[in-house]
Amino acid sequence: KAICVTGASSGIGRACAVMAARLGARVLLTARRAEELEATRAMMERPDEHVCVPCDLTEPAAVAALAARASEFGKLDGLVFATGMAQSVPIGFTDPKAVELSFRTNSFSFIDLMRWFSKVKYRNPAFAVVAVSSVSNWSGWGCGSLYCGSKGALSAIVRSLSMELASKGVRVNAVSPSHIRTPMFEKAVAGMNSEANLQKLLAEQPLGIGEPEQVASVVAFLLSNAASFLTGVDIPVDGGYSAH
Repeated sequence: KAICVTGASSGIGRACAVMAARLGARVLLTARRAEELEATRAMMERPDEHVCVPCDLTEPAAVAALAARASEFGKLDGLVFATGMAQSVPIGFTDPKAVELSFRTNSFSFIDLMRWFSKVKYRNPAFAVVAVSSVSNWSGWGCGSLYCGSKGALSAIVRSLSMELASKGVRVNAVSPSHIRTPMFEKAVAGMNSEANLQKLLAEQPLGIGEPEQVASVVAFLLSNAASFLTGVDIPVDGGYSAH
């Protein structure tokens, strides 16, 4: 299979790219940071088979350029949208630019990608899409309106596209991780202002803090033929977080 993975420069996106290669796929990796993309490619099996395309998905022109590069790579069998950012901002301190950036990064750029990659020119018939959302799309937290809102939008877009594209043989699903050991999580932990807050966070997940590879395993399943009867689902990969 040929798979495009966005956000492949670190965290869950990197783990998805590495696992896809391990399972035999050719991977088109994209993210903003060229050096980190190359670092991901170096971790992958058969690195010469994979292609890195630095791209800022918040820029529609850059997405169009990525689609053009993808057409050279070959028709895709799958797309993993693992691009994302997290902002913790009290509502009184938000501004239109911050709102725009959060939603454009976490949800609008996914629409831009699908506008291109849903076309027959860029994909094979049994095309599988997996978007990395978050448990925050249904579980709010203080100062998280931008993140929770943009991830909620992403999950809603997944459900809608799954209905729109089912007749074309395209499956669109999501995974919703909770606390996963990524650079984004480590930054959040470093900003904790008390040990009590940290312990509260750790207690939210009975199975502990997750690893990116545990999310990538579920993504790989959704991309595979084993999940051929699944579309429009949003699977919590959360160590028991949502069972509370």
